[in-house]
Amino acid sequence: MGISKYFSSAGRSQARLERLIRKIENRYAQSGDRYDAMQRLLKINTVPAIIGLLRRFTIASSKSIEDEEEKGWIYRRLTGLEPAMVLSAVKQHCLSSELIESDGPERQAGWGWALRIVEDLAHEDQEWDILNALLEKHPPGYERNPAKKLQLLTHISEIDNPRVPEILASYLEDQDENLRFYCVEALVDIADERSIEPLVKRLGNPDEDSLRLRTAILNGLARNQWDVSAYADVVRKNIGSEGHTFNGTHVVAPT
Repeated sequence: MGISKYFSSAGRSQARLERLIRKIENRYAQSGDRYDAMQRLLKINTVPAIIGLLRRFTIASSKSIEDEEEKGWIYRRLTGLEPAMVLSAVKQHCLSSELIESDGPERQAGWGWALRIVEDLAHEDQEWDILNALLEKHPPGYERNPAKKLQLLTHISEIDNPRVPEILASYLEDQDENLRFYCVEALVDIADERSIEPLVKRLGNPDEDSLRLRTAILNGLARNQWDVSAYADVVRKNIGSEGHTFNGTHVVAPT
């Protein structure tokens, strides 16, 4: 392509877009400079420009109050735009977010804000189209940055849909302990009896070495008063040393 691309109209537009995105990603810049760049991107009003705005969610600026104010400003502006274009940008942003991450603490997953936009703008089919694409790309297993999956599953756990317990249960096999623990707590809160089997299976997994996770499962079985007599052998072997008891039908939490 060569340097000549920068002298074409499309090349100049792309170069301008990249400059504006670099400005809003500069966590040490003055807030006014970032606002100026954000307003210019908003006026461009294309999917690539919106993706550029969404990248602001992946940066933590050096001043926390300004950081939240700027992100809130973008959130409010984007939820006021044409939904189809914004949702397309959100999907592309989330699916390609690993390309803009780094190991530094200034980089964040940024999915929490983006999925709030989805919640506000999308109807059910549109929302699940985006969520299914993210679930497919980020299945249970090792991932360098599990924060993305945690934000995704946090969003999903708040949806009233019969698919949710099954999705959360599948991530009990994830390699990140914090993610597994979140799924345990979410399944206990949802209290769908279909979750009994995967929770007891995790309790009895010999590779599960998290005491707080095992305790959370036992507390959840007791709190929901679930009949676990079908899994009596597994429960008895894993009743633990935290004071729980098992009467053959129900786990009883310590008083």
